Amino acid sequence: MGTNYYIKTNKCKECGNHPEGIHLGKSSFGWKFSFQYNGGEYYKNIKEMKDWLKDKKIEDEYGGELTPRQFWNMVEHKQKEKMAHAEQICSKYDFMIDGYSFSDVEFS
Repeated sequence: MGTNYYIKTNKCKECGNHPEGIHLGKSSFGWKFSFQYNGGEYYKNIKEMKDWLKDKKIEDEYGGELTPRQFWNMVEHKQKEKMAHAEQICSKYDFMIDGYSFSDVEFS
């Protein structure tokens, strides 16, 4: 069981749906937060990601909104978990940056 987080883009003015979004990653029970690397297009490390997210609206997959501060508080709480996908999966697409787990393949 987990929850995915996104930066929603291109909001429809008529219906309010977001047909496109940038996947930030997933919070899963018992695991450190797993970040989506997105090919390094938006950020290449945690500092760049924090800077990039400063003025963004973050949504979970259920439509709940988080401020960047709330998001990072959740991520830091998840860092206390013992397992990281990048350490368990061991593929060229899963890696650790600054002690955080990243994947460069789409996952949900």
